Amino acid sequence: MSETQAIIRRLSRAFALVLLGSFAPTAPVLAQVSDVLTLREAVREALDHNDRIVNQRDLVEQADLGVRLANNNFRTKITPNILGSFGQTDVANQTYRVDISKRFLTGTEARIGVGTSTAQIPPDRDAAIQEDIRFYNADTTLTINQPILRGFGPAVAGRQVASAELRRADAVRQRTMDEQLIAVDVARQYYRVISQQMLVAIAKQGLDRSRRLLEASQAKLEAGLVSQLDVYRARQLVAQGEIQLSDAQAAIDDALDELRLTLGRDPDSSIQVGGDIPNVPEAAMTVDDAIKTALVRRLDLQSATAGMDEAARTIAYSRNQLRPQFDASLALTRRETADSLPSSFGLDNFRFATFFTIAMPVDRTPQIIEYQNALIDRDRRTRDLEMFRKRIAADVKRSMRETARMTERLRVSEESLEISQREVEVAHFRYERGLSNNLDVVAAEGGLMLAENRRLAALAELALSRLSLRATLGILDARQDVADAAPGGVNRVTHD
Repeated sequence: MSETQAIIRRLSRAFALVLLGSFAPTAPVLAQVSDVLTLREAVREALDHNDRIVNQRDLVEQADLGVRLANNNFRTKITPNILGSFGQTDVANQTYRVDISKRFLTGTEARIGVGTSTAQIPPDRDAAIQEDIRFYNADTTLTINQPILRGFGPAVAGRQVASAELRRADAVRQRTMDEQLIAVDVARQYYRVISQQMLVAIAKQGLDRSRRLLEASQAKLEAGLVSQLDVYRARQLVAQGEIQLSDAQAAIDDALDELRLTLGRDPDSSIQVGGDIPNVPEAAMTVDDAIKTALVRRLDLQSATAGMDEAARTIAYSRNQLRPQFDASLALTRRETADSLPSSFGLDNFRFATFFTIAMPVDRTPQIIEYQNALIDRDRRTRDLEMFRKRIAADVKRSMRETARMTERLRVSEESLEISQREVEVAHFRYERGLSNNLDVVAAEGGLMLAENRRLAALAELALSRLSLRATLGILDARQDVADAAPGGVNRVTHD
C-alpha cells in the first residue's frame, strides 16, 4: 500500500509540474501583449510630450494672449477715480469721477467723464462773513472724436488686431506642420526598431544554420569526405553570423534610445515595441492632382499667402499715414458749480461744442520711406510666393517618384529574397548529398542575409515614403493617418 501511495504522490508532483510549466509562461506573454506600444500610440505620445511640440503649444498660447491684448484696445474701458474723506463731504480737494472710453475699428473714439471735485474759498478779512465758502465743481462731458483722413478705417485702427490674428494663425499652422514632422520621425524610428528586431530573428536563424553546417563539416572531415577548408569556411560563416546578430541587437538599442528621446521619455524608461511594418498602398493619384492638392492644403503655403495679405495691410496703413491729420470732434458738456455732492450730477444745462484738428507735417520723409519699404516688401513676398509654389510642385514630383521607386525596389527585393531562399535550400541539399563542398552553402547564406536586409530596408523606406508623401501634400493627420504595425509575437521584445 505504501508503494502505491508513493507512486501516486510522484504522479501528482509530475502532473503539478506539467501544469506549472504550461501556465507559468502564459501570464508574462499576456502582459507583454497588453503593454506593446503601437505606432499610433507612439505618435500620440510624442505629440503630447515631445519638447518641440510643447514649445509650439506655448507659442500658440502666447499668440492667443497677443490677440486678446490687441482686442482689448476696442473693449469698453471704465476708470474710476475717487479721492474722498471720511466724515465731511465738503472738505476741499476731494474728487469723485468715472471715465468711460470706447474705440471702434473705424477710428472713432468715444469718451464720457462724469465727476465732481470739492473746492473752497478762504474768507476775506474785510468781509462781514468770516467763513470758508465750500462748493463743488461738476464736470460731465461726452466727447466723440472721428478721424477723417489719417487714422480713418479698419486698415489703421484694426491693424494691430489683424497682425495679432495673423501671428496666431501662423503659430497654429506651424504647430500642425511640426506635428506632421514629428509623426514622420516617430514612424522612422519605430520602423527601424521593428526592422532590427526582425533582423535579429533572421540572424538567429542564420546563425543556427551556420552552426549546424559547422557540425556537419566537422563530421564529414572526420569521415574524410571533405577537406579542412570546409571547416574553416563554416567557422567563418558562424563568426559572421555572430557579428551580424550583435550588430542587429546594438542597432535595436540605438533605435530605442532615439525613440525614447522623440517620445519625451526618460533614457532609462522601459519600452516595448512589436509588430510588422505595414504595406498599405495609397490611392492612385496623378501628378497634376497631387500638385493641386498640395497647393491647396500645404500649411506653409497658406502662411506665405497670409504674409501677402499682411503686406497689403502694411501698404494701406503706410499710405494712410501720408495723409494730413483732419479730425472732427463733437462734445456734449455740462460744467456747473454745485452746493452739494448730489446736486453735482444732473441732466440739465448741457451744451454742444464742435472741434476740428488739422495737422500736416512739412517733412514727411519717414512716412514716405515707410510706404516705399512696404511696396518693396510686397514685391519681394510676391516673388517668394511664386517660387514657393514651384518648389512645392517639385517636392510633390520628387516624393511621388520616391514612393514609386520604393515600391519597385520592394518588389525586386522580395523576388531576390525568394531566389536567395531557394539557393540556400539547393546548396544545403547538394552539400548534404555530397554533390558539392560547403562553399556554395556559405555564399548562399551570405546572399540570403543581404537579401533579407534589402527587403526590410525597402519595406521600411516604402512605408516611410508614403507618410512623407502625405506630409508633402499637406494632408497628413498626425493623430489619425499613422497606421499601426500588425502585431507579431515573434518580433515582440521587451527592453529595459
